[in-house]
Amino acid sequence: MKNTIAKLVAAAVAAASLGMVLPSAGAADSGEKTVRIMPVGDSITDGYWEQGGYRKYLSYTLAQKGYTNIDFVGPKGSDRESFTYNGKEVNYDGNYAGYSGYAIQNMNGAEPRSGILETLSAGDYIKEYSPDIVLLQIGTNDIISSYNDGAAERLENLINYILSEGSPDQEVFVTTIPDMDAVTAADWFWSYGEVKWNSTKEEFAAIVQGYVDTYNASVAELVRKMQSEGKNVRFGDINSVLDASSDLYDGVHPNEAGYEKMGLYWAEVLDGYLGSQNVSEPASGEIIEKEYEVADLVALASHLLGRRQERITAANFSKYDLTQDGKLNVYDLILLRRKLFS
Repeated sequence: MKNTIAKLVAAAVAAASLGMVLPSAGAADSGEKTVRIMPVGDSITDGYWEQGGYRKYLSYTLAQKGYTNIDFVGPKGSDRESFTYNGKEVNYDGNYAGYSGYAIQNMNGAEPRSGILETLSAGDYIKEYSPDIVLLQIGTNDIISSYNDGAAERLENLINYILSEGSPDQEVFVTTIPDMDAVTAADWFWSYGEVKWNSTKEEFAAIVQGYVDTYNASVAELVRKMQSEGKNVRFGDINSVLDASSDLYDGVHPNEAGYEKMGLYWAEVLDGYLGSQNVSEPASGEIIEKEYEVADLVALASHLLGRRQERITAANFSKYDLTQDGKLNVYDLILLRRKLFS
């Protein structure tokens, strides 16, 4: 049932996204300021198994939405790359900063890994490319190599570094990481030593899942903390759109369908964010309250995938029941998407 719902959710979001060939509310005119986006992360950002990863779907979908002022930036990739999508060859902006096998920071334990923090610092990439938006997904390799202790603190160090090197208006979108299938990818987790050897595959998979859940919860809490400090940090939830049983190639990295879901997710998030930047300020003394926001779309999608969402409660259930049939389903998701982006 969960897989069926996941496919329905993905299909609804994809249909709504790819069906919109005219500029959306947030689409930019050619005369507007260029928006520089830097995807930062590990092999999932790099595009392990599938060249371009989620980035190609994000770049292409934003273009389909009418954004003509987007420039993906970073030390890797090129300005113009292509892939086959829905039977035709399409172009995308392929620049980024993703490094396969990297952890949040340099790690020198049982399985040494280079760090994204040190890599960005050594190349002075934030200053060099001056991104307006950073999409940060990192932490998967920390868990694979059993660098779980202190992960949230290391992530905070990394985010603070990016913020300190960027412009005052730079926004950092920090996302959760996907679930992992530690049964399929059992050989990758050798750093756990006796914890792994003394457990069945199923028991060890549950241990790994616990670390993923704990890390993802810490990402959400860290974003709330940094926002309370007035920092330009926003929460993303890639975990909510990927199903480990159907969207992974090898138990860790997304397959093509998984990367597509990721790209469409980020396109929705950025469309909502960029669109809000073009909304006129209210007149003096006028208060405008938004009934829905992109976070509501994410929360409803997560709910339909069977993941508990604090945003949806018994008290506000009717807010998400847009069809008013007493239950939440994919049709509510479609209507909510239309309210946000039509």
